[in-house]
Amino acid sequence: MTNSPFPARRMRHLAAALLFCTALVPAASGIVKAQETTAAAVDPNEVVITVNGVEITNADVQMAVAEMTDVLRQVPPQQHGEYILSFLTDVTLVSQEAEKEGFAANEDFKRQLTFLRNKALVQAKLQAVGEAAATEEAIKARYEEAIKDFQPQEEVRARHILVKTEEEAKSIKAEIDGGKSFEDLAKEHSTDGSSQNGGDLGYFTKDMMVAPFGETAFALEVGEVSDPIKTQFGWHIIKLEDKRMSSPPKLEEVRAEVVRNLIQTARRDYIKSLREGADIVRKDEKPAEEKPAE
Repeated sequence: MTNSPFPARRMRHLAAALLFCTALVPAASGIVKAQETTAAAVDPNEVVITVNGVEITNADVQMAVAEMTDVLRQVPPQQHGEYILSFLTDVTLVSQEAEKEGFAANEDFKRQLTFLRNKALVQAKLQAVGEAAATEEAIKARYEEAIKDFQPQEEVRARHILVKTEEEAKSIKAEIDGGKSFEDLAKEHSTDGSSQNGGDLGYFTKDMMVAPFGETAFALEVGEVSDPIKTQFGWHIIKLEDKRMSSPPKLEEVRAEVVRNLIQTARRDYIKSLREGADIVRKDEKPAEEKPAE
């Protein structure tokens, strides 16, 4: 086998071998194989390398990729395939020697292995609980429950130009009245972060803005530009773009949040139910005092 171009870095991460089963997130979508093949195009059971008779498969590679995301950011993408295979080779060689020398019989090692096994079981079970909870029917029901009490509010979309002094604001307002583009002047003069978008603030309700700004914006007609007004942030010129009544977000806009909420709730309730039915005795808890007989 050829020498790796990054042996020192790879050896620094050999200690990560025992952490393979602790990942609490799904495996990475890409399986590094020949540095070009995607996960969808490979057989997870296909053997990619054999080390002293031990077969390393695409599934092993995928697990290593998922576990070593941060490490792989430090490695050029074109070297990921070689890096992972070299890493798994070293892990296999060292673990084989540790097995021969009896490390697996060490009581501390057994406790650590039990702990890691339990964490992997927790991952698998909670993933199943979450998947069972996030059905399409449940997603729609949770969404409908969330929006049933939605109260529409008037909201506007406006642009603004923010400057430090009244004199500067009046000068810019004169340019707007003379026909210059509000958006271009916002990009040129506004000190607000919205300047790159031509001063566009998107839609907002009156109470989302400081009083002078909100009141002025809502008093304008669509297309109208205000005179300069002062807030604690400076001097503003406001242009009203649109008025409408607010509406709840569409399901597809919040689907990810709804799914996340369903999964978290299901997992929390599942663990709570286990606790309620379990016999748990903590050594640091004092036994309840018995009431004297009457």
